[in-house]
Amino acid sequence: MKRTISQKAFSLFIATVLICFSSVHAQNQVEDAIKQMSEGNVTGYLQPFLNGFSANLNSGFSGSAKIDDQFTIRIEAVAMASLIGDAQETFNALPPAPFPQQRVQTATIFGDQGATVQGPEGVAYKFQNGQLNMDYFPLAAPQLTIGNFYNTQLIFRFFALSTDSDVPDINLIGVGLRHGISQYFDNLPVDIAAGVFYQNFKIGDIMNTTSFVVNGMASKEFGVLTIYGGAQYEHASMNLNYTFSGATADEDSEIDFNFTSENFGRAFLGLNLNLKFVHLRTDINLGKVIAASATIGFGI
Repeated sequence: MKRTISQKAFSLFIATVLICFSSVHAQNQVEDAIKQMSEGNVTGYLQPFLNGFSANLNSGFSGSAKIDDQFTIRIEAVAMASLIGDAQETFNALPPAPFPQQRVQTATIFGDQGATVQGPEGVAYKFQNGQLNMDYFPLAAPQLTIGNFYNTQLIFRFFALSTDSDVPDINLIGVGLRHGISQYFDNLPVDIAAGVFYQNFKIGDIMNTTSFVVNGMASKEFGVLTIYGGAQYEHASMNLNYTFSGATADEDSEIDFNFTSENFGRAFLGLNLNLKFVHLRTDINLGKVIAASATIGFGI
């Protein structure tokens, strides 16, 4: 039996997710590294990860600000990627006592080898190595858009994956609301819309990320091609909950805290190709982190 286009798109999304997160979680190396770090150091180790992750997660919501009263339903696969530069590969960490309490430069999760410091009587301490050797950080998400009710669209992102392999359990749920603003003005040269979005993404057993976005965008149609752009405010927070494995059993402690992404605002610019039942778009996002997204959608 031949698979439908939507089935093929969903299969492509599954493959993308597995490729992305099998590298993140091979043999639980990331979680193992995190569990051996104190709260003070794990924030610096994971900060570039959260920055890139949230930059991706908050991309690719839509490619047009035109929201009229016509019925719309569309299933999409959104692929995102954020750039990883040299600055994201190192941070300044504090060795545990009794090693000298001076910060040293060592690898983040995107870095290479962790630094080694010398302690009393020739004892050495080695920080965790980087776990993700990549020039860009990829992510993918399925998206469902339903509208347009009173010039308003609902956007949903939902995915759950549980396996017995080394790939972590993945749970994503997101919901958004977009409203057309052009209807309140006469003879505007462009279409205008505003939106709000909330997402929750759990990776494995110890990482839980939530994000909130408010954005505004404008677009202009030229036949089947639409040029769009806009700006958005965003806030993302990651909760880490794990048992810190110290140098001795007496040092083991429960770690449960939140830290936030350094991404607070961005501008974006993109192109959208509307071929009736097939929709293609891509955009570039400029902020604390540079990210790009590409989307293929099917529907009306």
